[in-house]
Amino acid sequence: MSMNKWIFASVMLMLATGTCVAQPASITSQPDGAEMILIPAGSFIYGADQKEIKTLLKQIKAGWADIYGTEHPRQSRTLQAFYIDRYEVTNERYNRFVQATKRQPTRFARYPQLNAPKQPVVGIGWGDAEAYCRWSGKRLPTEEEWEKAARGTDGRTWPWGNTANATIYNGKGAEFFAPVAAGSYRNSDSPYGVADMSGNVWEMTSSEWQDGARVMRGGSFLNRLADVRVTVRWSAEDEVRGANWLGFRCAQDVK
Repeated sequence: MSMNKWIFASVMLMLATGTCVAQPASITSQPDGAEMILIPAGSFIYGADQKEIKTLLKQIKAGWADIYGTEHPRQSRTLQAFYIDRYEVTNERYNRFVQATKRQPTRFARYPQLNAPKQPVVGIGWGDAEAYCRWSGKRLPTEEEWEKAARGTDGRTWPWGNTANATIYNGKGAEFFAPVAAGSYRNSDSPYGVADMSGNVWEMTSSEWQDGARVMRGGSFLNRLADVRVTVRWSAEDEVRGANWLGFRCAQDVK
């Protein structure tokens, strides 16, 4: 085999097997212009055992909530590599989508306290979020993808680690009573540098809750420290119109 043919065959083999094909650590998706972070392929610790949850609640002097009983048991999961938005989708980006597609504005479009350009968009449902993701060539993350992006591989309790700290995310203790600009609390970034995965707004996923409803993750500005753990899962009361505490971010397969 000639040298040129050997090189060509080697390159084709690497492409076919996925070896030695480096992916950029971040990309900019189009047409929304959002920065996306690469979450590498591999296994991670997923979920939390009930005994583990109750021990933690005792340590941080927090009461039990029924939704904690729906958390997945601690286990190992393996995912392919994917990208996820560094920030929650903002009003600025969502309004660009509305203008481009002639879609209806959000239900809170006339509320100044919820419509700053850099605030996460709220007042939309799963259908709206999925339409935005399709428009930008993306999709909603699964809850497994969401948890790995928030948690990394070491089984931590919050995106920033295992130290209880109610001052580094927009939650009940912050008393803003509204979402703040995406990325305002950088000390709470996940191990991959993904922002606001605890507090600010709950985030939609594509995964199923109970009775066909869909899962949301991450907690909001209304939630205490125990509620914004990376394993907590819940479902919104209104999946069509959303709420002032519910937003989303997008994911994308590695191409």
